[in-house]
Amino acid sequence: MEAGDTTSLISDQIILIATVVGAVATLPTLIEFLIDRRKRRERIALSLDDLAVADLVVRLAGVDSLLADIADLIDRAKNPEAYASLKLGNEILIIGPALSGKKALAYRIAKDAGMDRLIVVYNARNADALVKAKSLVQHYRRQKVMLLLPRLDNVVEHEDEEVLAELEALVDTTASMSNVQVIATAVDFQQAGLLDNMFGIVLALPGSPVARVREQALSEEARRMLGDVARFYLAETKAAGFTLAGIDDHAIVERITRVARNPADIEDISMLARTTALYRRRIGATKTLEVTGEIIDRSIRRVIVEPV
Repeated sequence: MEAGDTTSLISDQIILIATVVGAVATLPTLIEFLIDRRKRRERIALSLDDLAVADLVVRLAGVDSLLADIADLIDRAKNPEAYASLKLGNEILIIGPALSGKKALAYRIAKDAGMDRLIVVYNARNADALVKAKSLVQHYRRQKVMLLLPRLDNVVEHEDEEVLAELEALVDTTASMSNVQVIATAVDFQQAGLLDNMFGIVLALPGSPVARVREQALSEEARRMLGDVARFYLAETKAAGFTLAGIDDHAIVERITRVARNPADIEDISMLARTTALYRRRIGATKTLEVTGEIIDRSIRRVIVEPV
């Protein structure tokens, strides 16, 4: 064997030994990584369900009047193309006492709205589960999906910045998709709190505990600005073909600005009023797109929940 071949063989052996030693040295890190990944998958599996809505068995009683009251919202989730002109997020927060049927109500809405899939994030404090839920929603882009987030008030209590960022991103991105209905539930609810700001529509079950926050009174200038915003959306509503019935411009602006806290409230109230008027024409209750005082009051209740 020549000297060059001997040197090459020794070099190969040294490289092989170094590779083996390096592999052995990193083996504990690799094992730890694999174990951690398995645990994360298990935590996600415990925190999330992906269910066929057709297989759900819903046991719910005592909310017939509420279901009738939100028939327009259910129809909007069932026939999103009929409401495509309305710029309103598909997110609803259901608040009520513990064990009052909030999750069962969400299941019933999913059934009545003809949803295909129900994705439930049981532990919204798990950021990995939130990311997985978003991936599933995007996977079902050709199907109608309800994303259910039970007891979000538990997340708010912990104030984890990473989780809150993932949660807000999940709600914002999915609620803008026409094939998705986002519903969350909560027991504890605070006016102008995080959940109130995150969800444009709030449905309060009987006995809902609502905490009033101490807010700074709006100045006269701020209130005049809200009046201008209300008049803007009223003019936009009329330009879209809606008419007023039994109420005039001044009365609508006065009712809305008396309770609105910011321009977002006014926009949500306006879009919800259009939703109800459009639904009433769809079912033949009216021949035209009529906005009444009752519709305005209902829209206000859905956006601004007052303590009982």
